[in-house]
Amino acid sequence: MLPTNNPLAVLWWGAYTLLGVWAQRTVPGIDFFAPALIVSLQEEGGQRTAVLAVVWMLLVEGAGNLPFGYALGCYGLLTAAYFAGRWLFEARSYLFMALLGLWLGLLHPALIYAVSFLADLDVSMRPILIQGGIQAVVFPVLWFLVDHFFPERLRQDVRPL
Repeated sequence: MLPTNNPLAVLWWGAYTLLGVWAQRTVPGIDFFAPALIVSLQEEGGQRTAVLAVVWMLLVEGAGNLPFGYALGCYGLLTAAYFAGRWLFEARSYLFMALLGLWLGLLHPALIYAVSFLADLDVSMRPILIQGGIQAVVFPVLWFLVDHFFPERLRQDVRPL
């Protein structure tokens, strides 16, 4: 269970996780959890984000047919890019989200290639490169939607009157 004193957070992240599983099954190759990971880092940080990341990594790893490591590398490097980039950019700027999307779009084929190479799997890279391009474009849009629908009562930067 998510560490929280607010049941609304558990309901919201649980509903998002179910929607994300459905979306990733509907549109294979596009990561719907990565933008939510960034929103969670921006709004909550800490223990809840770590629990969400572990749950999402297990879901991504369990649903795929590659050996373990893709989701760990993807979310770890995305989180590192977020923390490194927020020193230079406003953490909620669209430019920063576009750059994170580009980073994720480049990471996708690189990680697929690395993991498939280590497992001695033959993977056609053309569709993986296309998925990376789509991921780069879709990431900022998904981040905006997740951020827009994230409940105001759960935001740390919104203070009650």
